[in-house]
Amino acid sequence: MDTAPSPLPRKTLTAILLAVCLASFATPFISSGVQIALPLIASSFGVTATLLGWVPTAFLLPYAVFLLPFGKTADTLGRRRYFLIGIIVMGAGLICAGLAPSFGLLMAGMAIAGTGSAMTFATALPLLTTNYPLRERGKIIGINTAVVYVSLAAGPFLGGIITGYLGWRALFLVTAPAILAALAVGYRVIPEDRNTSPKRRFDYPGTIIYGISLVLLIGGASRLPALWAVAIAGIGAFGLLGFFLWESRTTEPIFPVRLLRGNRLFTCSNIAALINYSSTYAITFLLSLYLQYIRALTPQAAGTILLAQPVIMALSAPLAGRLSDRVEPRFLATTGMLIVTVCLFLLSFVREDTPISFIAGILMVLGLGYGIFSPPNMNSIMSSVGNKQAGLASATAATMRVLGQNLSMAVAMITFSVVIGTVVITPDVTGELLTATQYAFIAFAVLCAAGVWFSAVRGTIRTRSAPKRP
Repeated sequence: MDTAPSPLPRKTLTAILLAVCLASFATPFISSGVQIALPLIASSFGVTATLLGWVPTAFLLPYAVFLLPFGKTADTLGRRRYFLIGIIVMGAGLICAGLAPSFGLLMAGMAIAGTGSAMTFATALPLLTTNYPLRERGKIIGINTAVVYVSLAAGPFLGGIITGYLGWRALFLVTAPAILAALAVGYRVIPEDRNTSPKRRFDYPGTIIYGISLVLLIGGASRLPALWAVAIAGIGAFGLLGFFLWESRTTEPIFPVRLLRGNRLFTCSNIAALINYSSTYAITFLLSLYLQYIRALTPQAAGTILLAQPVIMALSAPLAGRLSDRVEPRFLATTGMLIVTVCLFLLSFVREDTPISFIAGILMVLGLGYGIFSPPNMNSIMSSVGNKQAGLASATAATMRVLGQNLSMAVAMITFSVVIGTVVITPDVTGELLTATQYAFIAFAVLCAAGVWFSAVRGTIRTRSAPKRP
């Protein structure tokens, strides 16, 4: 049973919030900002178009693999310990990536940083909710969420400026001090855990099946249509099916499959979230390459254009969240996803001479659609379960997000592998790059259209909360 935290001095609470927000800023900043630096990274190491997609994926994949296990074990072994160790690991990974003399070590640094990020993200919100008084939790969660949105908006813009003036290595090295500052503050002010959960049997089989299957699926998909890649991706897909079967039967699952059974609102809302992230995350990756390779823009200019989407998203999301308390979230979320679908379809028509203002305008509307979709959809997820299941529901939503991000990059890498092949992007292959980009946006538009259906048929939270008639 949760108990109210003992009162802490206001300065201590503020310092805890500062440490958590610094750590929360780093993950979306790196994952979005690094995509602006990809052309320069490709030039430094001479990597192929398909391998280039593995730079952000190397960060996201361990993040996806370890998020659930770390969230599960941190409740037992101590959230403070996990948070601080995660910061150290993330900082070490960023420094390794920034100083990497080879592409392989860059990938290793990104993977290390992603692992550390999973540790900090799994414990960030619990640290806030267990130390702040109940009456302030909503406000504090809102502040931390706003930091994440600001980070997403700042990633392409600041990433473009840093990369353009200081080089791509500076993007990682400039972020590391903020991470280490979070470590210094957190170590001094975050109190030891008082209410850790009793030790329970950990789901090692499920964790291993999940991790290996996800790596095989993403790794195989990135090298399609080769037959060996089809086989590897197929094994990964069947492995994930086996994982869900295992989780539905084991007594201590790391993924709450049982919440998906008999709760259409919860299930469809999570599927809609998965599809939405699968359709939208790689937009920055694709347009960053398009703007810099095909339109010959500088990283600063490309980052400024890509800023349009997250800024509108950050402005519209709070309003949509408030409106979802008055209007059925299903209607808002479905409308937002429909807007995103139309924008993805329009982006599939980009050409070498498409006006930049047209692209920026689509990104603004797309940001509006995403802002209208995300908070109401999360409202549906959290409103579809009881208070005792809120933690599991939140963990499930986080898993859908990071899985969707990985799948989005996989779709982009599939189109690159099929159209461009294993060649370095040069002026001679910009035509193939444009074709691959168009195909990817068509795939995303079709996928997002399916998400509109799942969003529309989810059911309503008003009906669930209404008293049953005799």
